Amino acid sequence: MNVLVIEQEQSAAQKIMELLYGIDESIHVVGVTDSVLTAAEWFNRNTIPDIILANSETMMEVERTAGKNIRASITFTTGTEELNLRVFRYNTIRHFLNDSSEITDEEVPINQRRKFISAGSYKERFLVKQGHKLVSIPIDQVAYFFSEERFIFLRTFDNQKFIVEYRIEQLERLLMPTLFFRVNRTFIISMPSVKEIHPYFGNRLKLYLSPSTGEDMIVSRKRVNAFKAWLGK
Repeated sequence: MNVLVIEQEQSAAQKIMELLYGIDESIHVVGVTDSVLTAAEWFNRNTIPDIILANSETMMEVERTAGKNIRASITFTTGTEELNLRVFRYNTIRHFLNDSSEITDEEVPINQRRKFISAGSYKERFLVKQGHKLVSIPIDQVAYFFSEERFIFLRTFDNQKFIVEYRIEQLERLLMPTLFFRVNRTFIISMPSVKEIHPYFGNRLKLYLSPSTGEDMIVSRKRVNAFKAWLGK
């Protein structure tokens, strides 16, 4: 997924990129522009990316300067210092929304409106198989989720392992972001599971979790800053 960031403040642009890489390592930031003029020049030299991150006034000026109607998806708001993400999609550039009450029926198609309304709900329990019976595991008993041999598992704090019927990418959307963090391609960990953090070569971090994963738990380089911010909230 190709993303263009239009942001005047360099520190804010850096935060945005860290958040993007923390969401999905497959995201590719194709450019960062700091003004209407440089953004318009960028569009005149390049194809329109999948996502453009900018405020609505800037986008209107960019379209006028570039002399074209720019269509893309839009997925963020800078309503707070933490640059909280309000994830939603539709087919054309509209306003950045700080609150769902600002959305009108005319602005968002009905099928996308349902997705947006439900975006704030998170899983509280997981129904898993234990032998020949089903067991409901409360989310506060889950230490981490991980992929292994094409399956996804959860491990509880009392070291029980259960298969779950979700992909890692789906779990990222279903889990409360203040409690869970995806540290690399295969692990999503809970904050209480982190017992020790050590510097690791390549500007990465090595974690010691409880219960132990049985392998080195490394925070990927692209996610280190976002991970530190998550722990510091």
